[in-house]
Parts: sequence; C-alpha cells; structure tokens
Amino acid sequence: MRAKPIIYSLALMLLAASCGNAGGDKPGRKMLIPDDKMVEILTDTYLTAGMMDLVTMRDTWAQRDSILNYVDVIKSHGYTYGQFDATLRYYFTSKPKRLSRIYDRVTGNILKLETVVMTENDPIDKPEQNLWTGKASYSFPEDFTRDPIWFDIPAEQPGDYVLYADIRVFEDDRTLNPRVTVYFSYLDSTGTEKRDYWKEVRLTKNGQFQKVLIRHTLDTIPGARIRGWLMNHDNQPGKWEKHARVANVTLTLDNTRVAEK
Repeated sequence: MRAKPIIYSLALMLLAASCGNAGGDKPGRKMLIPDDKMVEILTDTYLTAGMMDLVTMRDTWAQRDSILNYVDVIKSHGYTYGQFDATLRYYFTSKPKRLSRIYDRVTGNILKLETVVMTENDPIDKPEQNLWTGKASYSFPEDFTRDPIWFDIPAEQPGDYVLYADIRVFEDDRTLNPRVTVYFSYLDSTGTEKRDYWKEVRLTKNGQFQKVLIRHTLDTIPGARIRGWLMNHDNQPGKWEKHARVANVTLTLDNTRVAEK
C-alpha cells in the first residue's frame, strides 16, 4: 500500500475523533501549525501507526485508546491536539492543494526511510574502492524531475568494470522506456568518439527494488571513459515527471584477469 493513502486515512481518523468546530474559517495565528512542523508530525504519526501493528507494541498499548498515542506524537513536537485539529480542518476545507503538497513531502520522507532500512537489511558486499563520483542515492522527482542522471568517469586501467545499483520505479512513473545505459567512450586516430556499449538494463514499473548489476571489459585504451545515464528514457512531449528511487550506486574495477595474462 502506498504511504500517501495511509497518511490521508490517519488524518481523517484524527479529525473524526475531534469534537471541534468543522467550519473552514481560518484559525488564529497561534492555532495554525507551520507546514514544516506538520510534515514532521504526520511523518511520525505514520511511523507510530506502523509500530502499533507490531505484536510487542500491541501488547504494550492494548489497553489504551489509540488516539491518545497520536496525541502524544503531536505533543512531542510542542503542539496541542487542538492546534493540530484546527490546522488540519482548515487545510481540508480551504487549502486542499497546500495539504496535498504536505502529504507529498511526508511520503517523500517515508520513502527515504524505507530506502535506508532496505539498505541496512540487505547490504551488498562493497569492494574497497568505489569509482562512482556521484551520490550513492537519488530520489525522483525530489532530486530531479526528468533528468536521467548523467555520469562521466575516467577508466584509468584495463579490466572488468562493474556497475551496481538498487533501482525502484513506481507504478505511476511517467517515464517512457526507463533503462540504465552505460558505454565506454574513447577517441580513434582521427579524434572521432567511439562507443562500446554495455548490456542495457530495462527497468520495471512495479514499485519494487530491482538489483541492477552490469559489467563490461575494457582493453588497454588510453583516455577511455565510462559514460551513461541512470534512469535513462525515451524523449516524449507533454508535461510529465519521474517517480523512482536509486540507492547503493557503486562502480568498481576487477582487473585480476588482466593481471593474470
């Protein structure tokens, strides 16, 4: 299940539990919680809901009204349930687009946490030297709306180069033909660029992390470079954006076979 519908349901539950005024008049300044703080509160509310599903936590909180647990979350951020209720009601009735943007930010926070947990629970055996010069992880559309993450890295030694990444493309991603494209680039005797493409990897839009591991051998070619695009795509018209996560990016060199020759 996607995080945003769950957050929305939790917010509705908290509103339903309130006995306050359901009107849409703007609350006083002291009653409104700033957007950044609402994002933090809703993120922690979602995490609290997940914890309450654990057997050990259910045993601890079984005799307590679940709403009180969410009230504790709000208080931990320095606000009252009345302030939270007034802010949420006002956004629901008068500022729905603003509330939707808040939900999007909360969803982004949760997905980043999911990426961290996935990385810790399923670590990869990383060689000593990672040649990758970019970030280890990326988020779409937070980091880039459409850009495919271009890279250009020198290949200073011959051998087997290996690119690894965990890539998660969501079902609502609007990319046309998402894929990972890599190639060796070098100049021939006339100064013209030549390209030696690696095996291209097609990405599946199913919301699951896909382990991408591709390798290609470079012979002795002075000045060669490794170039390409993570989250490459076909060009298309109109307004669209990507929705994906990229984690654990590494580029390594295995030159043992070259050394044995």
